[in-house]
Amino acid sequence: MQWNLTTDGNLWILKPDSVNEVGCIHTCQGLEVDYIGVIFGPDIVIRNGEVVVQPDQRAKTDQSLKGYKKALRESPGAALVKAEAIVKNTYRTLMSRGQKGCYIYSTDPETNAYFSELAKSVAYEQKQVERTEAVLVNQEEFQSDQYPGLKLKVLKHHEGKQSENAVPIYDLKMAAGKFSEEQQVAEHDWVELPDSFRPQEGHFVTRVVGESMNKRIPNGAWCLFKENPGGSRNNKVVIVQHRDIQDPDTGTSCTVKLYHSEKIIKEDGWRHSRIVLRPDSYIEGYEELVFDGDSLGDLRVIGELIAVLG
Repeated sequence: MQWNLTTDGNLWILKPDSVNEVGCIHTCQGLEVDYIGVIFGPDIVIRNGEVVVQPDQRAKTDQSLKGYKKALRESPGAALVKAEAIVKNTYRTLMSRGQKGCYIYSTDPETNAYFSELAKSVAYEQKQVERTEAVLVNQEEFQSDQYPGLKLKVLKHHEGKQSENAVPIYDLKMAAGKFSEEQQVAEHDWVELPDSFRPQEGHFVTRVVGESMNKRIPNGAWCLFKENPGGSRNNKVVIVQHRDIQDPDTGTSCTVKLYHSEKIIKEDGWRHSRIVLRPDSYIEGYEELVFDGDSLGDLRVIGELIAVLG
């Protein structure tokens, strides 16, 4: 198959004929489609259920590992760690381009067999989640006028703290207050998550109101977030707070948007030069929020979306 649509540059994947083309990490990252197909080469394989990265099997034409052999001679340990991170990030980026689904195929038979069994396991877990949710819908005790549309079991504060599978419930105003030093949140309710989720410290549930993110989050949906997310947030859905935000949907200085940042790299490290909060809506009229210069210092990422619960 042809390698990329040469006439369209980095937008080739959005063109109708791209289904008959093959692309790579350098021409796919940052773009999203409904479904993506990813071919795993010999640079990452599964052996006895464990991921094995083989940087030396990477295509010789790929510039992302340029200088790897020299670095391997000078500092083998550091070179391997860096190379493994690049290889894994390549496939993670490619697989996350599909918003509805991802088809995967490996040139390695054992890896392909592992993927097949894994897909069956995920499908089984999804059925279990759907069955659990159906049961919850039919049990009035799990309903609450205080939390419209929430079909999960709500626990009081003392019960939730003792549960192994429960996380706090906040509204966006409360979430903003909890994570600021000036404000303390009173005792709050907790919610039990489906068995397929494993709560961690800092996870919480909140209701996202409005249409600005309706391609990903329906208006009024209850969502699972993790607080104070570290690492790269680019192209992730986050709750952000800023004194200049007056969100029409939430009525607060908090907003839920798609995060994009631009950085300046210097010898002593890096810093943000510009942060853009983007809506993702079928409805026109929602505008990007752009922060640069002095306004960057007041912007706080409160939480990162993990899942839409319903």
